[in-house]
Amino acid sequence: MSVKQGPMGRRKSASEGKRVRREMLIAGLAKFGLQKIEKRLPEWRKRDYFASARGHAIEGIPDERCFVLQNVIRALKDVPGDVAECGLRFGKSTAFMLEADPRKDRSWRLFDSFEGLSEPEAADALADTGKAHWGKSDLDVPEEIVRRDLQGFGQDLHFYKGWIPTRFPEVADRTFALLHVDVDLYRPTVDSLEFFWPRMVPGAVVVCDDYGSRKCPGAKQAFDEFFADKDARLIELPTVQALVFKPG
Repeated sequence: MSVKQGPMGRRKSASEGKRVRREMLIAGLAKFGLQKIEKRLPEWRKRDYFASARGHAIEGIPDERCFVLQNVIRALKDVPGDVAECGLRFGKSTAFMLEADPRKDRSWRLFDSFEGLSEPEAADALADTGKAHWGKSDLDVPEEIVRRDLQGFGQDLHFYKGWIPTRFPEVADRTFALLHVDVDLYRPTVDSLEFFWPRMVPGAVVVCDDYGSRKCPGAKQAFDEFFADKDARLIELPTVQALVFKPG
């Protein structure tokens, strides 16, 4: 015995069919859109070492700057020495460099207050306001978060908690292939350069994260003053970073 389907049943069936077709159409468009986006991505975003580092999903500096750092550390594969970082925040820059480093025998010397920035001074004031963009303790990230973000890489990581330059003497006997300075302000930038530059090997590179940033005029002033009388080449990048090469 058959049962006829009433008008309500037919409407419900038709509505369900439309919903399924609509969801299939949306899924198809989404897949097509993702494929188009993938095709339009710049090639550098497809590098295996970059994609792998992105997988760690760590907050921090823009991807473009991280890619610059990755290629600096890759270019230093034949240059011996430790890596020093002054200013870690969440550890994103460190993670990207660790992922790309072709050498796995380096020691990484990681310096941060883990209490945010130090007190700005006159050199950090913006030209248009006369005041510093940043204040004391801005950008603070607890040490345990940074350690968590960087666990599992396997390289030789050493953390130095304290205000720059109080713990620098602990690495006075080391030599360095790369120095990454990301402390935003004039005084800790000067202190970092004064300590590490004499300990950098021929062919080493210094990277300033904030050289061209409007928010960090003190960082640029510190680099310009320090290298004004040095035998070194400074190159400003559109990522707001600057690279300084120590003669080999």
